[in-house]
Amino acid sequence: MRKFKPATDTSAKPATSNQLPNSLITTTPPIMSRCLLSVAIASSLLLVGCGDDDDERIVSYDTTVETISAFTAQQINTGFGLSNTATPAAKCDIKIEKINYPTVGAAGERTNATAALMLPSGDSADCQGDRPILLYAHGTTTEKSYDFSQVANPQNPATSEATLIAANFAAQGYIVVAPNYAGYDDSDLDYHPYLVADQQAADMVDALDGARTIITRQQLVNDTDYTNIDDSGKLFISGYSQGGHVAMATARLLEQQNKPVTAIAPSSGPYALAAFGDAIFAGNVNIGATRFAPLLAIGLDKKYKNIYGNRTDIFTAQYANTQLPNTQTFGELVNNGKLPDNALFQAKPTNNPVLDQLPASNLPFAFLGFDDDNYLIKTDFRAAYVTDALQNLDSLVAGTGVLPAANPQNNLRKALKDNDLRGYIPTMPTLLCGGNQDPTVYYDLNTGSMTAILQAAASSNNLNVTVLDVDTRNDRGAVTSIGSAMSNPWMATTVLDNVQGRFTATLTAVQNKAIADAQAAGVTDPTTLAQAAGAAILGSYHGGLVSTACTQATREFFNQEFKAT
Repeated sequence: MRKFKPATDTSAKPATSNQLPNSLITTTPPIMSRCLLSVAIASSLLLVGCGDDDDERIVSYDTTVETISAFTAQQINTGFGLSNTATPAAKCDIKIEKINYPTVGAAGERTNATAALMLPSGDSADCQGDRPILLYAHGTTTEKSYDFSQVANPQNPATSEATLIAANFAAQGYIVVAPNYAGYDDSDLDYHPYLVADQQAADMVDALDGARTIITRQQLVNDTDYTNIDDSGKLFISGYSQGGHVAMATARLLEQQNKPVTAIAPSSGPYALAAFGDAIFAGNVNIGATRFAPLLAIGLDKKYKNIYGNRTDIFTAQYANTQLPNTQTFGELVNNGKLPDNALFQAKPTNNPVLDQLPASNLPFAFLGFDDDNYLIKTDFRAAYVTDALQNLDSLVAGTGVLPAANPQNNLRKALKDNDLRGYIPTMPTLLCGGNQDPTVYYDLNTGSMTAILQAAASSNNLNVTVLDVDTRNDRGAVTSIGSAMSNPWMATTVLDNVQGRFTATLTAVQNKAIADAQAAGVTDPTTLAQAAGAAILGSYHGGLVSTACTQATREFFNQEFKAT
């Protein structure tokens, strides 16, 4: 059942316990065995995580394009394998191009990046003429080869996310521009500016400008792939996980530049980055932390030049020289001793009184983030961070408000605050989507805090914001309308019910399959069967269950704006 929650309480503050909201801690599946949980995470976690002026940024590189592949609507319908993702039948054929465009790194250095450009075509009116653009930001990956142009190519790590977006948007008549980001694919940058908000937003805008340049250029030479379509001027921005943060930062940048954005739909993003960091360092370690931490620390140090003097200041010796993104998969890095699988911190006792007196996390998976010997972040670095977090509290973590610490002293905390998006109030129609049991990007800290901030801002701003929690378990899953959102066309339909209903059905199917597989292996103990089901849900929650549900919701949300006259 869909539950609407109007924006009437502008003083709402997420509750906290052990540095996390109570609702997040107490409604997560029961404690599971390390073996079952580790297997589920390793097998199914798919994270779907400028200094120079414009004239200087294009000196060293030209925008180029190459054709990658093409698919007919029939191939999309029969060969993409998306029948369980609520993806509608394809209306259009699509052609996949790859553009190489100039941009900058976190330190303002000139570099290049690549992006997928997906072009609809066909006889349908939905595939010709003026078409809207979807600018899409992808989720976290540690693999250098991640290339969003490799739609339906199982040899590339981007294939699942790229195929999902191609079928849900390009095949429905959108021109899709999906950057791979600086540091990936054929980019010359030897690191990735992970969650560096200004750089990532500029990268996205550079990709958009490059795509529009290519469209105009190819039309001028009568390229038949381009002459039947044109940029309508309607621009939609979306992204998942890391891409949710990037999408919101991009919308902020375009607003600052007075460039029109039709609507945005960030999903499951770490918007409250500073509070998220404080919660993790306090011991509430999220799933995927050992992937995110090196990307984040390296990127932030390139920008601020003060996160560490040497990587051995922050990372333990055996992992300090591991470079991300990497040509090896995350699993290969773990197997080759280049990264720990899950352990971010040293387990207690650490012989540091600040850390050893911290309360244990109530999150049932947080124990995976600790190990006696094999962990990623040095204990003295963590202790310095936590000491500052206790002395200069983030009001969201403290439970006294929703905003970052006023005056953090630790350099990493300063950098996280600088890239925290809690001060942004979007003026265009906005959908925030996620799932309240997310073990990777905590919903109540991130989407919940943004919701409270936007509710408080509604009375003095002309807002149109819908917040969708796709997970209705434990009496959650509300649809929150802020400002004029209740009058949006889709609020009067069954679309939102269908998103939540399909999520529940898919989650149940994952749970039942895990139980059946365990039974087939000879397991009969009810507790062990329940652990297997919980581990399967936890391992697929962020990068499978919620991502597909939010893609469905995003498509429906954008369609109401696209179809509006």
